[in-house]
Parts: sequence; structure tokens; C-alpha cells
Amino acid sequence: MKRNKKYQKSEISQKLEKSNPYEIIHDLLTGLNGNLSESIKYMDTGKIEEAKDRAKKAEKIAYSLQRCLDFKEGGDIAENLNYLYRHIRFATKILVEKDKEDLMKSAYFVSNEILDGWKGMTSKVA
Repeated sequence: MKRNKKYQKSEISQKLEKSNPYEIIHDLLTGLNGNLSESIKYMDTGKIEEAKDRAKKAEKIAYSLQRCLDFKEGGDIAENLNYLYRHIRFATKILVEKDKEDLMKSAYFVSNEILDGWKGMTSKVA
């Protein structure tokens, strides 16, 4: 079991070394969007614990994306993305801690818009 985990970590490390920052951010945004979508689907079917699990994963990804922001060079765009990631994290936290799903669709909409915008960029620009 430990060998398998070491191999997986090694494989992930190798992938990260070969990937450019654009691809890494794209993968993170795709994961964020997918986890939020799955969380909403689980909520709609009454599977609250599964919804919370996906929300926790989405929160961790949003935090990682937030930490990647370059406020010095990014200016207003970085500031605005920071607020959007904070909204996503707040929405997931409310679901996990208080079983309130009010903001999850809004968080999913926001993540979808960010992902669509990112897809429109070329790796040369990013």
C-alpha cells in the first residue's frame, strides 16, 4: 500500500514538473468545477454526506487557487478572483458546517465562469 502511494506521489510530481502553470491552473479549475457540480447533484438526491465531501474537496481547491494569485502583478484581476474564491469557500463552508445549501449554486456558477474564461486564454497569455 505504501509503495502504491509513493508511486502515485511520484507520478503526480512528474506530471507537475512537465506541466506548465496554465495546465495546472486549468486542472485545478476543472476539479473545482466538477466537485461543486457533484456536490449539488448529491444535495439534489438527498445524499448530504457525499455532498459535504465534494464541497470539502472544492474548498481545498479554491484555497489552492487563491494561494496562487499574484497580487503584485495581477492587480484588479487578482483581487477580483480572490473575492470569487472567497465566495466559493464561504459557500462550501456553510454547507459543511450548517447544512445550508443556499450559496452552492452561486459558487458553481462562479467557478463555471472562471473556468470558461480560463479556457478562452492561451497558454502564452497565462
